[in-house]
Amino acid sequence: MGLFDFLKTTVKDKDKKKAAGKPGARKAAGGSFITVDGKSFPLAAITTKGFATSSFDGSLIGGQNAKIAVTVDDAYGRFNFACTVMITEASTSKCVGAWTMLAPELEAVIRKYGQNKKAAGK
Repeated sequence: MGLFDFLKTTVKDKDKKKAAGKPGARKAAGGSFITVDGKSFPLAAITTKGFATSSFDGSLIGGQNAKIAVTVDDAYGRFNFACTVMITEASTSKCVGAWTMLAPELEAVIRKYGQNKKAAGK
């Protein structure tokens, strides 16, 4: 073993691709989703009262408060925000939550998004 063999190991490690995020964390591939504890779940619906996901892993339970990040990116609108929600229903197939407090500006953006979606017939 030579004096500079540790450099070869370091250089080799940099060439390898590293996994992004925490092990086991899922990332949604574009579109609208919520992120909880590094895991992303597709967003099925969003209103000024709350949200619903189309799939969920059961990591939250009903009645629990949670901090989430919401990303909406589709033909009807593009915005993102972080907030605190109260989970009203959680199962392995869906998660439903209610906003605990929403800024008036954000409520207006969500309302406009809903109007755009309704006008398009979705």
